[in-house]
Amino acid sequence: MADGLSGGTEMQDFTSHIYWECPECGHSNDQEVSVPELNFSAENTSDMAVDDQAEIECEGCDTVYMGHVWVNAGEAVFELEDPHQFTVHGDMPMYGPDEDYEPPTDPHSIALESFRQLTIMVGAPSPENDPQFTNRLIFAGAVSSLEACLGDTLINAVRSKAAVRDELLKNNQKLGSISISAAELAANPQAVTLRVVHDLKAILYHNLEVVNVLYRDAFGVGLFPSKDQSDILFPAMRKRHDCVHRNGCDKEGNKLTDFDDDYVRSTIDAMIAVVDHVEDATSEDLPF
Repeated sequence: MADGLSGGTEMQDFTSHIYWECPECGHSNDQEVSVPELNFSAENTSDMAVDDQAEIECEGCDTVYMGHVWVNAGEAVFELEDPHQFTVHGDMPMYGPDEDYEPPTDPHSIALESFRQLTIMVGAPSPENDPQFTNRLIFAGAVSSLEACLGDTLINAVRSKAAVRDELLKNNQKLGSISISAAELAANPQAVTLRVVHDLKAILYHNLEVVNVLYRDAFGVGLFPSKDQSDILFPAMRKRHDCVHRNGCDKEGNKLTDFDDDYVRSTIDAMIAVVDHVEDATSEDLPF
């Protein structure tokens, strides 16, 4: 099953977002994985459920877990059996990235405008029973703006600069293992670029550990201008999961209280520093 870097461009993947801890090494995986497509011809929602064999792979230790997946309209449930027995609950299944999506030509300016508007909204009124609700929404929106900017910037560079694509293929083990047949290349000289872009569209760009490696592999420069930003944003991405999937609660059901005005503003400031740094680094003449 897909680990975020899949091959083929003919079909749009049906996927579920899973967040799970590897029993082997303890790594926290944040992945979009392929699941069987629902039976959309069924008359009732209850009859749309499907199941199939499944496997997921840990990004920390490369252990592959095999088992079964049950998919319904609301979630995907993975029952893994080998080499360890455990269950993973995935988000509502949906179709993966749109192959026809065209990134904007200036994702940096778009991100800055989004951050500016979100910063103005910080501290706006929230429901009385959840005083940080609005700030959490603003925080989640800022993360989405960061994701879009990082993904669009990388995809644009791979499309427009053969040297960036080649560095990425040379330095990144997963992307470098892409296999293109002679027939595909003969039919379309851009087949390699198209395959790389397809796989980059499947990346979860809030997984900053993965994205930082991609940027180093492609440009020779990481995401962060200093440790100050990484110290803020790595923990923030973990809080994003609690905001998006648990309405601001941790795994134990406790409501997070981190999202005061100062925290949200400082996090957005760190994101601005990252996108400015990325814009400067990727706009310069590359050293290769």
